[in-house]
Amino acid sequence: MTTNIHFQEKVNHGKIEIPLEYQEKINSAEIVEIVIVQPIPKKKQFPATGLISNLTANPIKIANFQPLTREEANERW
Repeated sequence: MTTNIHFQEKVNHGKIEIPLEYQEKINSAEIVEIVIVQPIPKKKQFPATGLISNLTANPIKIANFQPLTREEANERW
């Protein structure tokens, strides 16, 4: 037969402090099961229209910007 004890405690320098009310039970236990719970990181959200179409619809304004000429854009080294 097993007994389940649940409590939440923060990890401090890789250690978990056992609350006083559970220390005797844990010290006398033959087997202790540890479950680590971590929040799932949020995935990066992109606009539904896509990044390129969003930039095309809302171009970034840069002062004194001079676009390349056709020749400059197609110039090969």
